[in-house]
Amino acid sequence: MNKNNYVLHNKWRMIKKLIQKNINNLINIGVALSILFIAMFAPSIEKKEVIESSTRLFDSYSKNISKEDKINYILEKYNLTKYQFNVLSAIVLTEAESNSYDDAYAVINTIYNRTHAKNWVKSCSNYFGEKNGNNLYYQAIMPNQFVVYQHGTYKKYLNNTSLKGYDAIIDFLYNEEIMHNYLSFRSNFIKINGSEKFSDRGNNYFNILDDSNRI
Repeated sequence: MNKNNYVLHNKWRMIKKLIQKNINNLINIGVALSILFIAMFAPSIEKKEVIESSTRLFDSYSKNISKEDKINYILEKYNLTKYQFNVLSAIVLTEAESNSYDDAYAVINTIYNRTHAKNWVKSCSNYFGEKNGNNLYYQAIMPNQFVVYQHGTYKKYLNNTSLKGYDAIIDFLYNEEIMHNYLSFRSNFIKINGSEKFSDRGNNYFNILDDSNRI
């Protein structure tokens, strides 16, 4: 499944769950049904137009969802406990540029990409068990990957929900709007040929997830 179809598929799945949780909110249900209508009954419209239209409607709908509801949805969607989500978020915040929305978004995107890469999933499965290879939390705590976890420095960000980066983590996992296809990054002061930054003082991202490695 290509990126556009994957994003679109997940939006429909997300909307169906949200309809079930907000059955009494007729306005929001109207928005949700509009998105489903575009996807199901407009085959002549280009995929790009469908995705752009659905995204605008979905974004409007999402603004009315509380942060707590989004987190609960994320926990269910990615099979995470609240503790695991808190640890994952703290690792991302520690690895990202201080309080940077863009860099935190890029870091969680990197971990997400690893859950869709055959080699990363295999390595994680070998270490934590087959069922955990594509789990965000276990990818984040893999040995020799994130030193902030190994050294325990991530703990200073545990339960710190006031940072912009924390909102970035929720936005990415809730909406699944992909920023990049990189599998690795290094600190901003480490030069990597062909790498890309997403904020001025942010990390250097590299190692593309190509189709041959994608699950």
